[in-house]
Amino acid sequence: MVNRGRPSRDCFPCRKRKLRCDLRPDGCSQCHRAKLICHGYRDLSQLAFRDETHATAQKVLARQALIAPANLTPLQLGWDVRSRYAFFSIYVMGLSKSCNALAPLYAHASAVEHLHASVDAVSLAFMSCHLDSPGLMQLANGKYLLAIKTLGHALRNPHALASDETLQAVLLLDLYEKMVNRDPRSSVSWMSHVQGAMSLVKGRGARNFSSPLARQLATRVAVTLTISCGATGVPVPEALKALRRDLDSFADNAKWDFTALLVDIVNFRADVQNGKFVCSAAASNRARVLDNQLASLETTLPLSWKPRRVYTMGHNPYVFSHYYNVYPDHFVTQVRNAIWLMRLTMNDIVRRHEPGGASNAETNASRTIIDLTRQICAAVPQFVLPDAQPENRVPFSPLQRLQCYTLLTPLYLAGQLSTDNHMRNWIGHSMEYMAEAGNMKMAKDITDILRTKPDVEYWTVYAMTGSYALAA
Repeated sequence: MVNRGRPSRDCFPCRKRKLRCDLRPDGCSQCHRAKLICHGYRDLSQLAFRDETHATAQKVLARQALIAPANLTPLQLGWDVRSRYAFFSIYVMGLSKSCNALAPLYAHASAVEHLHASVDAVSLAFMSCHLDSPGLMQLANGKYLLAIKTLGHALRNPHALASDETLQAVLLLDLYEKMVNRDPRSSVSWMSHVQGAMSLVKGRGARNFSSPLARQLATRVAVTLTISCGATGVPVPEALKALRRDLDSFADNAKWDFTALLVDIVNFRADVQNGKFVCSAAASNRARVLDNQLASLETTLPLSWKPRRVYTMGHNPYVFSHYYNVYPDHFVTQVRNAIWLMRLTMNDIVRRHEPGGASNAETNASRTIIDLTRQICAAVPQFVLPDAQPENRVPFSPLQRLQCYTLLTPLYLAGQLSTDNHMRNWIGHSMEYMAEAGNMKMAKDITDILRTKPDVEYWTVYAMTGSYALAA
C-alpha cells in the first residue's frame, strides 16, 4: 500500500473543494455558507489500522450461539420413562393379547394412584429381564415396594376396592412376581397376588360382567390362576370353577376352551402327585380321556389358524426335516403349542402307566408323541430364520426374543420325551442359536438342563422362562 502521508481531518465537501475546513464537529462554516450537507470532520482514530482479531472472534462466537449445533447431546430420559415405553410398545402392544384392559385404564388413572406404581414396577422388571441388568432390578424392587404400599392404602377405600384399576394393579403385581421369581416355591408372593386378585373378583360380584373391560379382567384372573395352580402343583379352587361358569356365556374362543381343559389337567396332575391314583390303569385311562378331548379341540380351531407350510431346498441347520410351518401370528403358535404340550404330557402318562409290554395303547401314545414333537419343531423356524417373516432379523429384535421365549418350554418337553437322538440334538442346537442370536441366556440354561438333568418337570422349566409373564 502506497504511503500518501497523514490523512486529512477535513470534511468531505471541503476536501473536494480544496478549502480549509474549520473542523467544527456539527458542521463546518464553509459548508454552512455554501448550503452543503456537512457531516463534520473525520475521527482519525477510525482511520488508524488496529488489531481487531479479538473483536472479530467475539462476533463470530456470538453468531454461532444463535445457531443450534447439529450434534446436540440427546435428551437422556430416566429409566422409569424408558422402561414404561418399552413395556407398552413391546409387551402390551406387541406380544401380549391379554393386556387389552391396561392401556385405557392407565390413560385415565391419576399419576399418583396405585395403578401407576404397579406399572412402574413391572415396567422396570421387564426392562431388567430384557437387558439382564441387576441394577434395574434394584430399581424395580423399590417401585414394587412402593406399589404394594399404595395398593394397601387403596384397599382401605370401598370404592377403590371394587374398581377395575385396583384389580388391574394386582394383576400387574402378579406379573411382576412371575418375571422376577422364577421358582414357584421360592416366594410366598408367587401365588399371593393372583389369589388376591381372585378375592377381589369374588367381592366385585356382578361388576365383573358389567363391561367388556371388566370381563377381560375377570377372564385374565381365571386364566392366570389356573396356570399358577399348574406350576405349583395344587388343584384349582372351586371359586375359580364358579367364575369360569359365569364367564362361559361371554368368552367364546379357542384359548378359553383350552383353559377349560387345562383346569381338568391341573387337577388330574395334583391328584396324581397326591397319590389319589393308586392304580396305574386308572391314571392311564384318565390321561387318555383328556388327550382325546384335546385332540377334539384341535379339530375345532378356526380355519384361519392353519399354518402355511414352507419346504426348504438343501440342508438348513435351523430347519428340522426339510420344512417348517408359518402360523398367522405368535399368539396362534403359542395356543397350538400349549395344546401340544398338554397332549404330550397325557400321552407320556399313557406310555409310562400302561401295564404290560408294548401294547397298542403304548404304541399309539408313542406315535402321537412323535407327531406332536415334530409339530413343535416345525413351528420354530418362523421366528428364527431371517427370511421366514419380513420382521425377522439377526440379532433378534426385542419382539422376536419374546416370541422365542414362548418356544423354550415346548422345545424342552419335546426334547425330553423324544426318543429320536437327531431331534434332541437339533433342539439343543436351536436353543443355543437363540441364546447367541437373541442374547437369550435362558435358552442356554434350558439347553444345559435338557442335556444334564432331562428329568426336570416341564412346569418347572415353564416357570423358569417367566411363566405367562413373557407369553401372549
